Amino acid sequence: MHQRQSPMSPMSPMSSTSPKFPDWQGVPVARSLWGGGGHSAIARRIRQWTLAAAGLVLLTPLGAQTPSASAAAAGANKDLCAALKPGAAPAKPPAIRYGITGSGEEPLALLWADKASYPNNGKLYSLEPLEFAPTDRMTALQAGQLDAGTISFPALLAAVHAGIDARAVATLVEVNKEDNEGAFASLADSGIRSVKDLKGKRIGYYGPNTISEFWVKSALVRAGMSPRDVSFVAMPPPAQEQALRNKQIDVAWLARQFLHKAKETGGLQVMMTPFEAVNTNQPSLLIMFSPKFVQANPQAYCAWRADYQRALKTWIAQRESLYPKLIQAKYLTPFAANAGPDGGRIADGSLSLAELNATVQDMITTRFLPPPMQRPATELVLTGYALLR
Repeated sequence: MHQRQSPMSPMSPMSSTSPKFPDWQGVPVARSLWGGGGHSAIARRIRQWTLAAAGLVLLTPLGAQTPSASAAAAGANKDLCAALKPGAAPAKPPAIRYGITGSGEEPLALLWADKASYPNNGKLYSLEPLEFAPTDRMTALQAGQLDAGTISFPALLAAVHAGIDARAVATLVEVNKEDNEGAFASLADSGIRSVKDLKGKRIGYYGPNTISEFWVKSALVRAGMSPRDVSFVAMPPPAQEQALRNKQIDVAWLARQFLHKAKETGGLQVMMTPFEAVNTNQPSLLIMFSPKFVQANPQAYCAWRADYQRALKTWIAQRESLYPKLIQAKYLTPFAANAGPDGGRIADGSLSLAELNATVQDMITTRFLPPPMQRPATELVLTGYALLR
């Protein structure tokens, strides 16, 4: 059973006035990040403030020089886990303090929900799932209270840009044709059936700089429209269906379980899926690790990685039969388990460097990200240890 955590540290004091962001998929960065004058002293100060407000304390100066992409690419293809010689099991296995979101991590959750099937958990490593709000999760990582965690792709970009000690090592959910993480929905009698019908409409989403906002912006640009053609309304996931039915918004982003419920109630239609928005495979939800932890505990990390890959294959093959274990472990509720297949899983959990680079470029082109935040994929992954394809 995982615990809900609320980190408190001098690095990022929490108070009633701290900004709150409603997206469990990742850490938002304030909208002013891509305001004009990107190289002025004032703009730099704005970027520093907004990153700090999102829980991303700057550890290195913005725009600091990083290793060349070619040098990083040369090392990225080396698999240090494959070259690792197995050692004796330690008397006390290293703890992997893992920050979970509580959504989309079903294959990973098998490592503690079905622990008997993964004996390395407790022998070569000890996986400790800890549930955090998105901004708290990043604060905890910076404060040394976490070693790994789940992160959205936009949040990973923001973290790396801010100099945070986090790099992607594997994929949890990928946007593809089989992905069923949710969809944008409209009322059946609204006349909103495609992106072309969105001009002047109000779009429900999780908040500024979240992946749901990116999907809409990418779709609009692809359709020859502008993100300024719509207005965005931030609200928590459970509130979106009712807001749509009350006509407070014209389109709602409904995660898989909420979409399933809405379809059963009736009166709604799927307007666009994430794949239809971007028209290509893209990373959505990733697993990050602290490079310092992996370098200090390579055997523990590599044992975890092997178990995660095995859990993924098991999940894809036996998903229906595994739901009871996740419910018993209190990772899922019956409501979420009955929402249909999740999809969007990569059988070996690997990341595609080409897809990462293409997605970053799409985010820049659609003005979802400012150009200074562009990073080559090799700077976003943990060289030598990430699962790559």
